[in-house]
Amino acid sequence: MPGYVCTALNAEGLRVREFVTAPDKDTVAERLRARGFVILEIADDDSGRAAAGAKGGILARLGMVRTRDLILLFRMFSSLIESNVTISEAMEILHEQCENRKLKWVLADIRQRIEGGMPLSDSMAVHPKVFPETITNMIRAGELGGILDTVLVRISDYLEGRAALRAKMILSMIYPSVVVVVAIVVVVFLVTFVIPKFAVLLGGRKLPANTQLLLDLAAFLTTNAVAILAGVFGSVAALVLVLVIPESRLVVDRYKIYLPVIGSVFRYGVIVQFAKTFAALLESGITLVEALRATGATISNLAVKKHIDRMNDKVLAGEPLSAAFRDDRFFTPMVGAMVKIGEHSGLMDQAMTTVGELHEKVLADKIARMSAMIEPVLIVVLGGIVGYVAWGLVAGMLALYSA
Repeated sequence: MPGYVCTALNAEGLRVREFVTAPDKDTVAERLRARGFVILEIADDDSGRAAAGAKGGILARLGMVRTRDLILLFRMFSSLIESNVTISEAMEILHEQCENRKLKWVLADIRQRIEGGMPLSDSMAVHPKVFPETITNMIRAGELGGILDTVLVRISDYLEGRAALRAKMILSMIYPSVVVVVAIVVVVFLVTFVIPKFAVLLGGRKLPANTQLLLDLAAFLTTNAVAILAGVFGSVAALVLVLVIPESRLVVDRYKIYLPVIGSVFRYGVIVQFAKTFAALLESGITLVEALRATGATISNLAVKKHIDRMNDKVLAGEPLSAAFRDDRFFTPMVGAMVKIGEHSGLMDQAMTTVGELHEKVLADKIARMSAMIEPVLIVVLGGIVGYVAWGLVAGMLALYSA
């Protein structure tokens, strides 16, 4: 689609210059007049931006937009809006500054839709994988309330907090995962390279029980390596299938919070995410029902998601939100108490912010305890495996020397 550089006067009498993609100049003129602009000039775009955007569109759609890209985008966007830059001009500036190829293509598409008369929130809603419903709802509330710059800052803060929570959860599992991987590599190395060499040396002799068990185990693993690998891959595939099928994943999400040590980390992680998302939406001026529905859409735990949907149905039926938390077993009693306080004071957003901050501190403490409990156990297990192998081999060598 061709592009045009347009010069016009806006409703305040200020001279503006915009880039518009349209089939022809008549369509461009109609769009500008519909926005109340007085057209001064419509010139063909010689920079080839429209052609370049269309050419790179297919490749750009295959890219990925990271959370830190969105945080930077909304920080810059809020600064531009505070400086009285129009949304269309801000989109052009952000498009020029953006380094992420997919996000660059998305911004160009959003700008084109805005110039066609579509609101910013609806333009972003066309790309739900980049701008989820939570963000578009906050943008829509900011547009209606005339506080778009404030909402953009809140979105940045919300994304930063969510990214920090995710990083905290991931980091808590990195060390145990590394130890498990190292243990598997050590066992494979011993079974594949070390023990077979000693088996040749010690074979055909009467050996201690621990050495014989070690040799028999190594022989079994080596002989049935293909079947064992097939079983491992089959188990992994079955686990992935269980997590993909909604019915089975619902059962897993419902009961994984009862796992020892790590179950409470899963539980408090969801509570913190719920409270912070709910608070951010309420602060942006979104109604309680819409905020609760949008918050439920951000929860990855299907069991909790369905539970929030049931809460929303009760609120729609006329019950207060605190009543929906009364007999709840997933959320802590503190959540229900703070919700009731928020209903009586009319400051539900502040109450949920407090809930998020308090539970985040508890979550950090539980992550520290989990690490303190898991790390020694994994080290002992890894050391025990290596120690048993060394003990069995040394005992075999001593038996051979005695003979």
